[in-house]
Amino acid sequence: MKVIFLDIDGVLNDAPTIMEKDDDLPAEPHLSCLKQIVDATGAEIVLSSTWRLFPQSRNDVRNKLKTVGLQFIDRTKELRDRDTEIREWLSRHPEVTNYVILDDETEFSPELTAHQVITTFYEGLLEKHVPYAIEILNR
Repeated sequence: MKVIFLDIDGVLNDAPTIMEKDDDLPAEPHLSCLKQIVDATGAEIVLSSTWRLFPQSRNDVRNKLKTVGLQFIDRTKELRDRDTEIREWLSRHPEVTNYVILDDETEFSPELTAHQVITTFYEGLLEKHVPYAIEILNR
């Protein structure tokens, strides 16, 4: 099984949209880029964003993903930091053959950094990130 650990802020939304439109929900073209990655790899989505902690936020993400035919299968637990949360999730799922972390934060261990596609809060997930994410998942 291939997995995408998905952050929301700075990945499926971006600063200009949040500031100009006062809308922090996942938006195009970021959702389209995520769909391209899933379609090319068959990867499953696991929420690693702080959005996973709040029922309404999870519902908002669930509904936005549905608009492009996607869904998340799980979420990481709340532990001390995102690196630990992802490692803990992976330890409970030995069936994972590969994974990618879509995140605008860079505070990961070297092992996890090798699986990360770093976006920016200003731009979010873009077409230029898609081939790299697919390459990581298909290694």
